[in-house]
Amino acid sequence: MKSLKDIGELGLITKIRNWMATSCPELIRSIGDDVAVLDMGNKALLITTDILIEGIHFEKSWSNPFQLGRKAVAVNLSDIAAMGGRPRYFLISIGLPKHLPLSFVSLLYRGLKEEARRSQVGLIGGDTSLSQKIIINICLIGEGKKGDLLFRDGAKVGDDIYVSGTLGDSALGLMILQDGNLQRKPKGLIKKHLFPTPRIELGQALATKHLASAMIDLSDGLLSDARHILEESRVGAQIWEESIPISRLYRKWVRIYSKETYQIAMSGGEDYELLFTAPPNKRRRIISLARSIDHPITLVGQILPQKEGFHLVKKGGKKIPLNRLGYDHFK
Repeated sequence: MKSLKDIGELGLITKIRNWMATSCPELIRSIGDDVAVLDMGNKALLITTDILIEGIHFEKSWSNPFQLGRKAVAVNLSDIAAMGGRPRYFLISIGLPKHLPLSFVSLLYRGLKEEARRSQVGLIGGDTSLSQKIIINICLIGEGKKGDLLFRDGAKVGDDIYVSGTLGDSALGLMILQDGNLQRKPKGLIKKHLFPTPRIELGQALATKHLASAMIDLSDGLLSDARHILEESRVGAQIWEESIPISRLYRKWVRIYSKETYQIAMSGGEDYELLFTAPPNKRRRIISLARSIDHPITLVGQILPQKEGFHLVKKGGKKIPLNRLGYDHFK
């Protein structure tokens, strides 16, 4: 009998997609993209949900309730950013142990409120329940113009592959938080893990200016999330290892945890940057956009025909098939 460990997270999602197929006429996008999209006439309604579970996504020992509240909202905002949409409202369902101090819950909601204020989204409802561990599930609602929204299935052969920001900082920050042997811990990397920044402005700009052909947010890691675009677009790709953007702090600390400089940047999750594809004739405009929003955008690869597969190009031109992907909850 197969278990979830056998099929992995992607395998489970594929099965759920088959089990729960729907033909709702208003449904533009459902399982298989960053958010569900419903046709609402002149606009599209965007709906997404994300969950944080104590012991899986965070530990109380190194994540205070204010940080946790901010992050719970931010990871949902990142999904809306990946579609080029505008976030509007959210609901929260929360499971709490009965002996949890009220002050913890108060600070948690202060964090929720702070991140919501930054993106001008409002809390409109939710649910509470008793739980052995802290569980936070948010449903976020947004909107966008149907003609502007970006999906995972738009990548074309010959398109460039871009990522925003630097990669691997959050995953490395998590490793450092978990490392009880380190006395001195770099605040910059830890902050990237505890306080992700959803790239809403960038996502909206790429969508409204029609610069990108496909997009996804980087939650499970560069390789895993790139695979989502390749599968939905039915294409292959190559990633140029030495083009992957990494920070100076990452380069300094990664040596403690990996012999391969780029391994954590490729397979680590929770960067919450954007990965997108775009035709080569949009390069100048994308460079100009990066300057205007003062946030780096880096060309890291190219979309290939599906038959060529997915591979990494190392220094010197050696090609390595990419079978090992990012984070999988069940494997």
